[in-house]
Amino acid sequence: MAPGDAPELCDVCGSSALIEIKCKMICRNCGTIVRSCADLSEPLGWRVRPLLAVTCCVVLSCIPRHAPPTSRLATEQAAIWDAHTHLSWYGEAALDSLTAYGVVGVRDCGGDAIQLRSWRDEIARGTRRGPRIYFSGPVIDGGDKTASAFRVLVSTPEQATRVVDSLAALGVDFIKTHNGIPHDAFFAVIRAARAHGLKVAAHLPKGVPAWVAADSGVAGIEHAAESMLASPIYAGYATDIAGAIAWWRSAAGDSALAKLARQGVTVTPTLVTYRSFVNLPADEESRRGRAEVLVFLEEFTGRMHRAGITLLAGSDFARPSAGIVPGRATREEVELLIASGLTRAEATDAASGAIQRWLQK
Repeated sequence: MAPGDAPELCDVCGSSALIEIKCKMICRNCGTIVRSCADLSEPLGWRVRPLLAVTCCVVLSCIPRHAPPTSRLATEQAAIWDAHTHLSWYGEAALDSLTAYGVVGVRDCGGDAIQLRSWRDEIARGTRRGPRIYFSGPVIDGGDKTASAFRVLVSTPEQATRVVDSLAALGVDFIKTHNGIPHDAFFAVIRAARAHGLKVAAHLPKGVPAWVAADSGVAGIEHAAESMLASPIYAGYATDIAGAIAWWRSAAGDSALAKLARQGVTVTPTLVTYRSFVNLPADEESRRGRAEVLVFLEEFTGRMHRAGITLLAGSDFARPSAGIVPGRATREEVELLIASGLTRAEATDAASGAIQRWLQK
């Protein structure tokens, strides 16, 4: 910028807090990629300018922040689903917000089973507005976390089996595990779920790589960052995030993606939630590191898709204080999938038909 020139602003949020990472200019405030190294000729209707004269990276487009929809906009939007919600965490206001943004169905990955069943039945009867709800009930977890209506803690395979039996009796649609569950209990959950005809969606336990979980019968892996990116570390092939990124970019990473595609497991990247994490650290170095990971995750999501792995569009909204708006975030996740290399039709299927197919018994 020449002396006296006005500072460059983010096209989406208007912030001047921009940082350059490799050949992308990223807004530190909202996580939008403001400029990349090639001109996209405005294919999606918002401004993208060249950063360098030659293309030297995967081209990613700016992601629009959707304004609150009017009733007309809600009717014009294509109906979509959200593969990763936490309705109980957010509260019943999420139901109206999802409906306003044209989300007609959700796969809820951790909440109060009794509350969710009640909301589901009220929506089906027409006494409450909201999307169709398919739910796992509380996540099955372990370690020193706090148990609640949203989280059940187990420490042994026997406890894990009893929890799955109880959830099946409550009428859950699938089982969701989280990263603190002990390994032997995790595999017991998979066996017990199979006995009840229930699929398992997993935020992978620490130490269990994606391909091991898929071999054991997990049907869905949640989070490109916390589960997929972490898998080489869990397998002992890398010791830190930089090493994990390098491993995934290697021939070994290509082979792992091909194996996961053959196994038929789905992946829900939840990119929109990781984007919200970029600016949480107080120090500049940590924020820059997370921004670099976000760039990799979009590249990685495109590679998973090209390898033949089925992707599901999920927003992972939870507490309102996180600022992830139900429905709006789902729409933004679709745009992030498109930025990762999916066509609009493929990204829309990830937010509709692919989710419905996963939910089939």
